[in-house]
Amino acid sequence: MYHMPLFDTHVVVDWSARSRPSPPKPHKDSIWWAAADTGTGMARTPEYARTRYEAVERLAILVAGKLDEGRRVLVGFDFPFGYPAGVAERLTGRASGLELWGWLTHRIEDAKDNANNRYEVAAKINRKYPGTGPFWGRPRQWNSLTDIPIRARERTRRERHPPERRIADLHARGAKTVWQLAYTGSVGSQVLLGLPAVERLIADRRIEGRSEVWPFQTGLRAPRTPLAFAEIYPSLLRKKIRARKGRDEILDRAQVRVAAEAFARLDARDGLVPLFSGAPGLSGGERHLVEAEEAWILGLGHEDALARTAE
Repeated sequence: MYHMPLFDTHVVVDWSARSRPSPPKPHKDSIWWAAADTGTGMARTPEYARTRYEAVERLAILVAGKLDEGRRVLVGFDFPFGYPAGVAERLTGRASGLELWGWLTHRIEDAKDNANNRYEVAAKINRKYPGTGPFWGRPRQWNSLTDIPIRARERTRRERHPPERRIADLHARGAKTVWQLAYTGSVGSQVLLGLPAVERLIADRRIEGRSEVWPFQTGLRAPRTPLAFAEIYPSLLRKKIRARKGRDEILDRAQVRVAAEAFARLDARDGLVPLFSGAPGLSGGERHLVEAEEAWILGLGHEDALARTAE
């Protein structure tokens, strides 16, 4: 029996926490995205943005245009959509991932030229916990930010800190802790700057009222709105990306292209719905934490099905 795909367009975004604009010439460790049509399974030429402000504006134009054409759109960002259990309630008074998004949005300052106050906000969060931590990884020369240690081992009273990793991070090979702000493999800064950016995109007047955030607003089920936002992790496809990367192609560019096509092709084969249910082995308690606070990586627990469409 034929079933209509969930989405017509799949957009995958590789984020960046740069504090200055990226180079004019497309560069690694910058913002990239690719959009793939479900009908063709092919991605258009990946896009590059020098700043987060520019990226949000251009993504709003892209998504709103698709919605106005009557197309359904999935947008995946490559950073965690939530923090480990307990953080949201500690900071906002409610065990809600979206409440924490709002809390960050009201405190993060992110200018048009990428100048931002993410370390100050991280320090403020650290002061909410006993001892030193949980954020770590400040630049060595920033001696004024004593609330953020340079190394993870310099944190104190860690038994009173939140967990190092979310449930999803424990399942995903190579996933990093949200508490690392800088140095190789860090993702903490992308989260601090990324969540307010997604919230700004959702609130854009051209998009407002037409989207859901998976799984916070949908539960571990497929979204029903024309537009859905989800957390993705291109490393689930690391072998396929490596195989399909062009000889001189920037890795970030290859990641968004291959991942967008994999989701679009799986959707065309009526195979996307199971991915929205999370990993098959999640317990009831884990599902509750994922839906309320921590979020989940789309495709985690279904890597084989996703990889088969990434050829």
